[in-house]
Amino acid sequence: MEPRPDSESALTRYRPPQPDRDRIGLHIGLFLATFACMVFVGTGLSINGQEVMLSLFARYAHYEVTGWPGRVTDALLYAVPFLLFLTVHEFGHYFAARRHRVRVSLPYYIPLPLAFGTFGAVIRIRERIRTTTQLFDIGAAGPLSGFVVALGVLAIGIAMLPPVEYLLSVETVFHGQLIEDFRETGAFPSRGDMIETIRGSGLSMVFGDTALFSLLMSLGEYPVPGYEISHYPLLLAGWLGLFFTALNLLPVGQLDGGHVVYALFGPAVHRVVARVTTLLLILSGSLGWIVESVPLLEASYGPNGEALALAGWAALLAVYLLRFFEGEWKAVLVGLPVMAGLVGAVVLFVPGLAASVGYSGWLLWSGLI
Repeated sequence: MEPRPDSESALTRYRPPQPDRDRIGLHIGLFLATFACMVFVGTGLSINGQEVMLSLFARYAHYEVTGWPGRVTDALLYAVPFLLFLTVHEFGHYFAARRHRVRVSLPYYIPLPLAFGTFGAVIRIRERIRTTTQLFDIGAAGPLSGFVVALGVLAIGIAMLPPVEYLLSVETVFHGQLIEDFRETGAFPSRGDMIETIRGSGLSMVFGDTALFSLLMSLGEYPVPGYEISHYPLLLAGWLGLFFTALNLLPVGQLDGGHVVYALFGPAVHRVVARVTTLLLILSGSLGWIVESVPLLEASYGPNGEALALAGWAALLAVYLLRFFEGEWKAVLVGLPVMAGLVGAVVLFVPGLAASVGYSGWLLWSGLI
């Protein structure tokens, strides 16, 4: 909905809203449920002595010594700062809205007993935003507030880095060799050099490096690479804070970045920027799908698996393009082979680029956006 032009007379007709006291119990309940889910996925679950792979922190050698206290400690070191980041982010929006006398709900936390323990948090704007100034301030306040917390969490995590031998508490076969190489060279191998080893270790989730994360890590006792941060709860919480801040700043739709671009440049520019951004996300997701999913299904099911992976990707891409072109089938029939040809050319002729920029998860995020 387009905000109306700035108007002082329009603003003076609004009185500061009262808090939604009748729903405070719901907000508190969702907060506690989200916290519980975060701790749950951090500690993992033991059934009949067998490990169910729900834990974020695969420090099994350490847990054999410390038992449940060690699990809970690691889970809290992750859950508390990450939940603090989400809370500060959403209350940044909340207080900015209250300052502009815009009726807004308290944050709704979204618990998820899988992955990271949460799907984030949202607030609900209960009335039309009346000016572009309000739209900009409310949209920007959340990412700015959360970003400060994410940096603080990373700074604490870097200051509290244990010795590099800490990685020996992780039962992964390549860590002994990794530490030996680090002592000889003073650096860890790049993610590209380690990718086959990482896949062979059975790790299902590998975090990447970013320019900011790498810069901050260079200030620590040793630079923890992205593929190792799942063993460091504070670093993981800070990394996720940076990731969700960046995700929210994508200039698309109802994301915070979309609101900021709309407020600064208007609907015409927002429409173009949002469409280009969405296409780039779909392209990255498609490259990731081909690089990650096709070999996996081919190894499991042979040629039939490869055909299934490609057919599934083509069908999903057609659905996305149909939504992108607002139901214009002719545009989809042209766009589908063009996108498929581009993806195929990158995978065949620049495989290193496809592996670097491709991430199948962007297909999920594109669908949500």
